[in-house]
Amino acid sequence: MSTIIDVAKTAGVSTATVSRVINIPGSVRESTRNRVHQAMKACGYRYNALARGFATKRTQTIGLIVPTITNPGFAESTRGIQDRAAAAGLSVLLGNTNYDARTEDNLIRIFREMQVDGMVITTTNPKTQVLQALVAEDFPFVVLYSTIRRGPVSCVGVDNYLGGYMATKHLIDNGHRRIAMIAGAFSFSDKSHHRWGGYRKCLRENGIGYDSRYIIQTNYSLESGREGAQRILELTPSPTAVFCSNDYLAIGVMEGARKMGLHLPDDLSIVGFDNIPLASFVTPGLDTISQPAYQMGTLGVEELLERIENGSKPPVHRLLDLELIVRGSVSAPGGIG
Repeated sequence: MSTIIDVAKTAGVSTATVSRVINIPGSVRESTRNRVHQAMKACGYRYNALARGFATKRTQTIGLIVPTITNPGFAESTRGIQDRAAAAGLSVLLGNTNYDARTEDNLIRIFREMQVDGMVITTTNPKTQVLQALVAEDFPFVVLYSTIRRGPVSCVGVDNYLGGYMATKHLIDNGHRRIAMIAGAFSFSDKSHHRWGGYRKCLRENGIGYDSRYIIQTNYSLESGREGAQRILELTPSPTAVFCSNDYLAIGVMEGARKMGLHLPDDLSIVGFDNIPLASFVTPGLDTISQPAYQMGTLGVEELLERIENGSKPPVHRLLDLELIVRGSVSAPGGIG
C-alpha cells in the first residue's frame, strides 16, 4: 500500500505539503497541488476525500487493531479500551491482524477511509512506514504494549526488556544455568524480540554463556509451545528451565514436557509472560510476569482522547509496572532446595 511518504518523494515535496493538499488544499499553490495529485495517481495512493474534514468533523468512533483476539491478554486490554471509550461516548471498531503486517496496513487504511477519529494499535513493528505516514499526517493514534521510550509515536506499554530480564533472573535465582527461551517469532513481534534482549542481558550479567540452540521462535499458541518443548528437550544437554514469551506458550510447554514423562517443576521449571487467568488454574500454577493489560487499555484511550483534542501535543511514552507472580512452576534443578 502506497503511503503519504511515497507520494511526497514522487512529487518532490514534504509530507507536510502532501497533508495540506489533502486536508486544506486552498493553502497550497495550484501548481504544487497538481504535482501532488499526479504523484497520488502514479503511486496508486488511496485516500477518502471526505477525510479532509478530520480536523473539525468527528465520527465519535475509534479503531482498535490487535494481533489476535484469542490471547486473553489482548482481550483484557480490549475490555479496558471499550470501557474507557464508552465512558467518553465513543464506539470502537475492532480489527484482528493475525500477526500479519500486510493485514495491519490494510486495516489502518480501511479505518482511515471509515473516518475514525483515532486509533489504538498493537503493532507488529512500531517503525513501519504506514505508522510513519500517520505521524506525518498528524493523525491521532497510540501504540499499546510497546517498549518505545522516545520518538514521534505515542505509546502506553511496558518495559519488555525488563520483563525478559525479570523472568530469566527468577530462574537463575533458583539455581538454573541451562535456560531455554521459546518465543513468538521476532519477525512479527517486537515485544518478543525485546524480551529476548532482556533474557540475553540477564545471562550475560550472571556469567552464563548464550547458546543459540536454546532459542526457539514460533507461533503464539498452545500447540507451538508443546512442539517447542519436545524440540528443546531433545537437546544434549537439555535445559533445566524455559522462559516463554507468553503464557500460552508456557502452558503448551507444560503439556509437551509431561508427554515426554517429565515432572513439573522437578524436572523442568517454566516461566511465562502476561499473567492470563488460565495461569492460576494449571498444575502447577504458572510463574509469570504480569503486565497491567486492562489499565494499559484505559490509559491508551485517555492518551488518544488528548491527542484527538490537541494534535500538537508532544508524544507520550508511558511504561507501566511489571510484577513477577510466583505460583509453583519453578524450583531448583532436580527439585533440590
